[in-house]
Amino acid sequence: MRTFSFQNPEIMDILNHQVIHMDQGVTYCPEYKVTRAMRHYPSRTAQIIRSVLLKELPASEYGADTVFAPILSGQGERWQNFGEDQNGYLLTLLLGRELFLQEGFRKEEAEALKARVKQNEGRYFSFSEAEKKEWELELPVTEGSRTGLLLDEATAVYAGKTKEKIGTFLKNKEIEIAPGFGPYFTGFDYLAAGLIEEGIDTIQKLLDTWKEENITKMITLSGQSQYVFTVLLPYLGLETEIEFISILDLAEKMEAQNAYLYGGSFFTRYLRKDKLLNQLLSNTCETPILNCPEFLPEVEGDKRKNVVGIWTPPFCAEYDAVGTLEGMEEKIYQDSLGVIKETSFKKLVVCDPYAYHVLLEHGYPKKELIYFTEILR
Repeated sequence: MRTFSFQNPEIMDILNHQVIHMDQGVTYCPEYKVTRAMRHYPSRTAQIIRSVLLKELPASEYGADTVFAPILSGQGERWQNFGEDQNGYLLTLLLGRELFLQEGFRKEEAEALKARVKQNEGRYFSFSEAEKKEWELELPVTEGSRTGLLLDEATAVYAGKTKEKIGTFLKNKEIEIAPGFGPYFTGFDYLAAGLIEEGIDTIQKLLDTWKEENITKMITLSGQSQYVFTVLLPYLGLETEIEFISILDLAEKMEAQNAYLYGGSFFTRYLRKDKLLNQLLSNTCETPILNCPEFLPEVEGDKRKNVVGIWTPPFCAEYDAVGTLEGMEEKIYQDSLGVIKETSFKKLVVCDPYAYHVLLEHGYPKKELIYFTEILR
């Protein structure tokens, strides 16, 4: 039996827990906020999954639309109010999507994703040797190094302009990295699409490759990558002796002025690095602002204008391969950006490659955006 399965009693206990009603989350759940439809309230979505699993309800297009709609942001879920394991709802949704695939729904989208990865020789994005060479010229690559760099595809494609800064950061830390640095397709998009077996297989192959290359430490550049290979790994029934280190944990500070620090869902909610982010961009002195939105503290300070926490709205960019219901992503984006813009700031520092891409794609002024690896010291 596969460990990550509803057949596992421990996983079934997680599902049972997620269907318990939790009123407070309805105010913050991004899907519910923009639709006002109760099926997009986390516990209701979990109830649909359990009912189909237990044959209490037939699988339907309505149910599939509901289960595939959440953007996996971790926002507005039970754990935020009750201090529970923040992975419960994500795990429920991943397996719920697999369940609906097995019932015959969303198969076309799943097959298209598999075909795309196959066409790109194991990647979600195509990436030429010339593009990889550009990264290699900027990075401190050394034969025989046992420290790897997990250059994820999203960082390479959406935040590739920061490669020189990343290289300089590593050199200043006297870190030499092994030649096989990616870019890597980590398999999270497979998991998000309900293709659990394919996701686990992709992750296992990466672990096997890195073991063959004698990698003992791996530096990650995104919150999603760090989450997959640390927190999510044991749930998937996988293990490794490789130590995964976020680039945030190697930094001493960020350098910015008058900025809003957007940590992204993976860093803030799933990895709980909100306190670290505040420390990296700490004000010389700061004064709390009292008339700010609930759970979104603001401060009067020279460097950072907000206090990074677990309630920062998502930019509907937690992964790339699975679309939500028509129009929902755009509404979530506009809602989130509206909340953030209530803070008075000059620069928006973004710590997530997908969010950075979405902001630029929507015409957010590039001169007012900073990607976090540009200012890490």
